[in-house]
Amino acid sequence: MILSNGKPIEPTHSEPLAIYISGGITGVKNWQDIFMAAEQDLKLRLYARFFIFNPVKIAKNLERAFKVNVGRMPTYTEYMKEDIQILARCNAICMLPGWKRSKGARLEYRIAKILNMQILEWQPN
Repeated sequence: MILSNGKPIEPTHSEPLAIYISGGITGVKNWQDIFMAAEQDLKLRLYARFFIFNPVKIAKNLERAFKVNVGRMPTYTEYMKEDIQILARCNAICMLPGWKRSKGARLEYRIAKILNMQILEWQPN
């Protein structure tokens, strides 16, 4: 279920939604599976025009670029800089369960609030 201000979201937006998925990664078991499940659920439930930005995919692209161009994996700071740049281009953020325990997700939430984005919450069925 996807909630906005505690109510189920209806995909009736006049402009395309660009949704960034945010949640805990560091220390979270199966975090990639959780993010992918959220993305699939968003795709199934929101049949209006929208784009989803998933940190799993963002990280894989960044890792490929670093491996080729720098010869190493990105640092935590480099992952966050990439994520924040993408988040800033979105007009909605979808928070995953447990996001308040994540330093990075809390930062992303604050950025979304400052940029007046729609805040969604994803709850697995």
